[in-house]
Amino acid sequence: MKKILFDLDNTLLFISKDWTLAYKKFIEKYHLDISPEELFHVIGTFEKNVNNIVVTNKTLCDYINDNSSIYITEEMLDDLLEAYKNVPLLKTDEIFDVLQYLSQKYELIVYSNWFTKDQINRLKRYHLNHFFSEIYGWDTLPKKPSKEGLKAIIKNNNVNEYISIGDSIEYDLQIPDSMGMDTIFYNRKQIKQNKYKEIYHIVDLKSIL
Repeated sequence: MKKILFDLDNTLLFISKDWTLAYKKFIEKYHLDISPEELFHVIGTFEKNVNNIVVTNKTLCDYINDNSSIYITEEMLDDLLEAYKNVPLLKTDEIFDVLQYLSQKYELIVYSNWFTKDQINRLKRYHLNHFFSEIYGWDTLPKKPSKEGLKAIIKNNNVNEYISIGDSIEYDLQIPDSMGMDTIFYNRKQIKQNKYKEIYHIVDLKSIL
């Protein structure tokens, strides 16, 4: 059975705008001088600037402290992560439908830039976890984009058995493509490109796979 390797955030998991409330409560609780958007941006740049490592709370905490005007402890970060992982998801009915269809034809695997347990709990809350045979986060494998992380997933299997699907060319497709893996670009921002097979809506996977 061929295998699909999914990016999770922004490809399958769409976070509600309530994430701003989670960040705001955290900032107010600890009297921090930073906006929710600024803190979200700092954490978002983490995956762009710290490559090929297995991530811990300390790694992320140190990055925030080094790249923002605030100082937080690992205990404080736990509060933020707990609040963020409970932010509601959008489009869950349509994602359930897509995964139900694909799981009948493919083995589904997740390789995500987030903590594994948090992603599993998120998927469980929406009854999506059982579609996946494996869920890898940045605390279990070298953080993507990482050839070492992909090799750990593929192991002794043929790379041609895998299809990589994600919403970022740089972080989801370039390395799998360089290794000879089939790729599909979820082009949700309608970026002009002519290298990768693309879809503009996640449900389009049902018509091309």
